[in-house]
This record gives sequence, C-alpha cells and structure tokens, in this order.
Amino acid sequence: MARKTDDKKLESIYNKVQEHPGRKAGFIARLLGLHRSEVTRALPSLDKNGLLISEDDKGGLWPFRKSN
Repeated sequence: MARKTDDKKLESIYNKVQEHPGRKAGFIARLLGLHRSEVTRALPSLDKNGLLISEDDKGGLWPFRKSN
C-alpha cells in the first residue's frame, strides 16, 4: 500500500518540477507540503522510474524524460 503513495509522491514532485522548472528543491517541497529533504531524497527514485530531473549548479531542478 505504501508503494502507491510513494509513486504518487514521486509523480507529484516531477509534475511540480515540470510546472516550475529551474526552481530549487525547497520551493517544490513547499508547494507540496513536504520537507526539502524528501524532495532531494526522491531524486534517485524518480530516475529509476524514468522521470529524470537534473540539478544545475545553482540548485535549480529541471525535468526531462529518458530517451527510448
């Protein structure tokens, strides 16, 4: 059951990054009512699910999807 919640959280994070590209993890976390650390810890899981987010040198998050 927790798996579905995790998947929903990951999709929510990715969707907010798509809506607000270039914003930092703290901003995305505030929009979702999460802690900044929850967003940063989710990045590897997003990658495993094909939802890639890159972080620029200023901490901004940018979405892109894996090429097939």
